[in-house]
Amino acid sequence: MPGQQNIRRRGFTLLEVALALLVLAALLVALTRNSAGAPSGKDPSGGTGLVHKVMLDLEAQPYDTLASFNGRRFYDGDAPQRSSWAVDLAVFQSGVDLLQVDATLTELESGHALAQVCTLRSRR
Repeated sequence: MPGQQNIRRRGFTLLEVALALLVLAALLVALTRNSAGAPSGKDPSGGTGLVHKVMLDLEAQPYDTLASFNGRRFYDGDAPQRSSWAVDLAVFQSGVDLLQVDATLTELESGHALAQVCTLRSRR
């Protein structure tokens, strides 16, 4: 077509690079603010470690004693005041010779339930 030039661009324009850097900077600022707002000194894996320990301890319990754990709360520290995480248990009959065990992980500072693990245990 007369009057039109077929121009092929290679690379990015200065404006495209500037916009990409602006978006990247905004993302980094948002991530930095988000991590700064997180409770300091808390290892998020500490909560999952507590759930794992509680579930392993329950696995070692005989079937007939599991119901006695219903409503119990376990902490990651030696006292509730010095703990970051808690695991609350609910144990109930869900079938003939079948118990359901629900473990709910709570972050104590905010009071938010962060995870729940459910398992079934049968009489052996």
